[in-house]
Order: sequence, then structure tokens, then C-alpha cells
Amino acid sequence: MFPTAAAADPFNPCDNAPLPVCTSALGPIVDVTADWRSYQAALVQPIPVADYASDPAILAGLPGMTTCGNETGSPTDNGEAIPAATTEAPPIAGLPAPPTGWNLASQYCVLRYIPGDFTPLCEGCARLLINFDGIPGTDIVTDPVSPGAEGHFALRVTPSAGFAVTAVINGHSPNAKNLCSDKFFNTSPGADCANLLINGFDTYGLGMEGDSAIYHHVTVEGRYYNGPYYLAGDGGEVPYHWVHGFYMDLQLGGADGTAWYAAGYRGKGDVAPDTDLYPPGYACACELLHTSWSTSSAITALAAAPSESTPSPGPGASATGDGGLPDTARPAPPLATGSLAAGVILAGTVALWRRRGRRAGC
Repeated sequence: MFPTAAAADPFNPCDNAPLPVCTSALGPIVDVTADWRSYQAALVQPIPVADYASDPAILAGLPGMTTCGNETGSPTDNGEAIPAATTEAPPIAGLPAPPTGWNLASQYCVLRYIPGDFTPLCEGCARLLINFDGIPGTDIVTDPVSPGAEGHFALRVTPSAGFAVTAVINGHSPNAKNLCSDKFFNTSPGADCANLLINGFDTYGLGMEGDSAIYHHVTVEGRYYNGPYYLAGDGGEVPYHWVHGFYMDLQLGGADGTAWYAAGYRGKGDVAPDTDLYPPGYACACELLHTSWSTSSAITALAAAPSESTPSPGPGASATGDGGLPDTARPAPPLATGSLAAGVILAGTVALWRRRGRRAGC
């Protein structure tokens, strides 16, 4: 377990009278605000096609549901095209190998982004990492109620400051999604999210969904994906390196405080398949199997304008060498083409959101 400041929240049962669900099954919340640049997502993300090629949404073969290359997206307001994804064989030139190594039996979908997709941390905001390195080792045999996570999840963060805290729409890593990330429904130009209903839900809902074990990607929904790792850095001042987990940014409304999460998820040892349901979407019935709440972690807003310094990676960041960023990383050349009731309500709300009305809306 990695160190993270903690403080009791009177409204978090896990800080006061721990229950069987108080397992932080997705790992702890870690405040990485001071080192935010080490966690800023790269504008290129390689994901293994073999992980998701057999998902029902892909096998259906309907228009727009492929493994890579025709991601839904709209040009920016100034007409700048969204860079296309390509299917390539590993290793991918200019990028460090994932911590688990390149899957040489799989092609990779190399997803590309524009800077507006990943908002730099703003003044008055905090960057929270859900650190998958801290997922408990328990399975459904040793803890049938709330074992460690392994697969799909839907999560909502609860800050102590309540509605004063809002989410930053594009302030999250590409391996976890909010509603604005779904470009099939959010047809706004570029990285925008002009739909007031979707934008408002993401801003105040503080929910994210993803997968802690394998990768999932449906091209009709755009360039964001679900998966246990994402690539961080810019290939220059901040060398490319992998992060195990995902981050989300919160605007704290002028007050530091604490935050905890409630999640529905697939656990270690569950027999339910970790696959997307059909119709397409990042939904999985396996998320209904378990519920977990985390203990509270202290969160502190960035007090000044974003620093240009390059901090070293902290919890969750995969690094080699003497405590710096990965010494195997290097600048990348252009890639070739080729309370109890309240907690239950929170988890239930996220689960219902993830059903997306069976794709009737976002």
C-alpha cells in the first residue's frame, strides 16, 4: 500500500464504523496534485486489440463497431482534424513497453489525441489517482462480499465539501470515461462537451467507469477506452511512462478537504465474463456483483499556477532507474501508420448511469 494522507469524514461510514464493504477494492485515492505533470496523459495510447476483439459489441459487426481506426469524432472549432488511430504490430516505435510487456500475439490500436482532450491541472483543482497498485489481493473465496477488483467498475467520488466540488470535464486519463467521453452521443467539436445535460451530469455527478484488468474499446464511441494502464508524459521534458490506475481532476471550490468513493465492480475470482454487453457500450453486468467503499483521503488544491517543473512519478507510476521517470523512455518520433443508505444510493446511481438507458442516451 502506498502512503496517502487520510482524514476522517463524518459522512463516510468507512472512517467511523468500518463495514464489510470498506475494502477500497479499486485501491486507495492518492492526491497527486503536487506531481500532476507526471500523470498528465500522453497524446498517444497503444492498447492491445486481443483484449477486446471478442467483446459482443465488436463481434456484432454493425457499422462503427470495429477494433480500431474509425473512431467517432468531430473536428475542432477551427477545423483541425482529429488524428486517426492506426493498427500496428508491437513493439510500437518510440514508446516504452507496458509494465506487462508487449503482447506479441496481438496487434495494437494506437490511439491519438489533441491537447484539449486532457486539460492541464487548473489552479484551485486537485488531481486524484485511483491507484490500482493498491488493489487488495483478496478474492471471492477469502472475501465474498468485497474482494479486490478485477474487471469492469463504475465509481463515484464523494468529497467532503459536497456540491462546492465539481469535476473538470476533460480532466481525466483516457483509460476511464465519463459521459462526455462518449463521442457517439457527445457530438461537440473536438474535445468540447456542449450538451448541457451531459455536461451538467459529469460536472456534478463525479462519476467514472473503466476496467482494472483488461482493455475495452468501441470505435463508435470515440478515442477513449477502458483499461488498467495509460501512457503518461510528452516524450520530451516528461519522458513517456506507464501509470497503473486512472486520474480525475476536481475543482475544489476554494476549500481543501477529503474524498472517498463508492463503486460497483467485478471482483477477483468472479466467473462472470469481463466483456462489454451488447448493444455497445462500456457496460457489464459483472459490475453488479460487488460494492466497495474507500476510506477518505485528504485532497489539496493546486495553490498557484501550474508549475513547469518536472516532478518524479509517485504512487501508481511505473518507473525504472534511480527514482526518476523511466530510463527506457525517449522522445517519440512520428508513429508510422501501419452513511449506509447514502453509500448504497451512490453505488446504485452509478450502476444505473452505466446502463445508459440501454444506449438510449448518454
